[in-house]
Amino acid sequence: MAYKGAYREQDEKYLKELVLGCITDEPTRLSSTKIADYLGLHARDVRLLIQKLRDDGYPICATPEQGYWIARTSWDMNDTMIKLKSHIENSIDTYNSLVKSQNALKRKEGNNEYTELLV
Repeated sequence: MAYKGAYREQDEKYLKELVLGCITDEPTRLSSTKIADYLGLHARDVRLLIQKLRDDGYPICATPEQGYWIARTSWDMNDTMIKLKSHIENSIDTYNSLVKSQNALKRKEGNNEYTELLV
């Protein structure tokens, strides 16, 4: 995670508790923008805090259609995991396409230092 947050580090624990308090145990179309508006934060900070809560072991699920919710069972996580895996695969495809384009430009430039594909 490159983004560090626009909030003070000493406020992180308190902000994580606030964000966690907004998330229910069933999908309610609650987006990071809605949480941010309610708490007076930036949506990017809310997404960062949610990732940190996940890193702390909270099973926070999310899909664009259903918003955020806390999983009650392992089955509740399936939609999130499927969407995430698809996003990862699409990102790898995009990266590999860009590597091919970059290598083609390097060949045109006479540069023999090629970038490796992830595939």
